[in-house]
Amino acid sequence: MLSAVRFSLNSSKIAKREMVNVYNVAEWMKANKDAKVSINGYADKKTGSVRTNQRLSEKRAQTVYDALVAEGVPAEKLEKKAYGGVDAIFFNNDVLSRTVIIRKK
Repeated sequence: MLSAVRFSLNSSKIAKREMVNVYNVAEWMKANKDAKVSINGYADKKTGSVRTNQRLSEKRAQTVYDALVAEGVPAEKLEKKAYGGVDAIFFNNDVLSRTVIIRKK
């Protein structure tokens, strides 16, 4: 994993405290011109319907994608995926599943 951006319940807005992760990935990508990343959106399975969680994970991935492009990362170096609602990803904590994980490809 390269970085993670966490989100509040039912939100696809990046909190100011999470923007540092976006900035760090953008700077790393600008320094590593051949780098490509996958932007993987998730929602926690215990809140929301399957359809709602899929849409929310798509919006979260798009938000991070847009933020990286706004920071000067070329769009062709980014790939988006959305996984909808999932079981706890980290430490058996559903809150931590409300995230976008950015991985080096």
